[in-house]
Amino acid sequence: MLEPVLVRKRKFMAMEKRRRTLFMVLGAAALFFLVACPLPLRVDGDAVVAPGQRALVQPEVEGVIAKVFVREGQSVQKGQVLAEMEAWSLRSALAEAESKLETALLEMNRALAANDGTEAGMHRVQADYWKAEVGRDRDLLDRAQLRSPIDGIVATPHVENFAGRKLTRGDTFAEVVDTSRAIVDVAIDDVDAGLLKSGQRASVKLNSYPTRTFRGDVIVVSPKAELLHETPVFFARVGVSNPDGAIRAGMEGRGKVRIGWYPSAYVFFRRPFLWFYAKIWSWVGW
Repeated sequence: MLEPVLVRKRKFMAMEKRRRTLFMVLGAAALFFLVACPLPLRVDGDAVVAPGQRALVQPEVEGVIAKVFVREGQSVQKGQVLAEMEAWSLRSALAEAESKLETALLEMNRALAANDGTEAGMHRVQADYWKAEVGRDRDLLDRAQLRSPIDGIVATPHVENFAGRKLTRGDTFAEVVDTSRAIVDVAIDDVDAGLLKSGQRASVKLNSYPTRTFRGDVIVVSPKAELLHETPVFFARVGVSNPDGAIRAGMEGRGKVRIGWYPSAYVFFRRPFLWFYAKIWSWVGW
């Protein structure tokens, strides 16, 4: 069994001293590099962009869409009016309440000018009532305006054609998607899942942008494995800044999670060592 080793040893000893010294120096340098020089350890896997934060714009009162102020793909701000519903009855009720409020205030002032405290008190009560009615009607009229609940982009196709459509409470007028930050799910094999932690740096390369690298941090590691191509994987959910909206839900690519700096030998031979250790453990069983 040792004969091949002895043959190689004899050949090595038969070399010129200078050449033998060179091989020994190279071997020592390689050993020093493997033991003393750290390299970054990374784990990688398939990546897919998950759907971002979404919000539905729904009317709080029943009515017909009178005007639409946005289009599909348009950027909107939180609180921006996207559409306005026909609210003639609400406007009429508001105008009537404001008119009666003014009348009650005028009558109260006349009674005060005439030093009629009883009459002024009655009109004061009426003025307070109509003031509350004005506030309620204004609130209802404000609800007839459909506003965006978040900053984002209008994702509903042909939303501008919704003018004239009747909506009831609970119906959806539009969907707004927040694209300022994207979540990318990176599938990591269960062999490497134990190395994942929140806060680790990650980089993503998407097929749609082959020359760009998107960087972010691991937000959370999925607590449950899922089957991907009949292989159990854990998802490292990476938060990536997306100020220009280039990253869109459903894009695919490849992601890498940076674990840390380790000796070169560990980085290069970690997988073979784990495979060998698993075989020994299955044979010995300690």
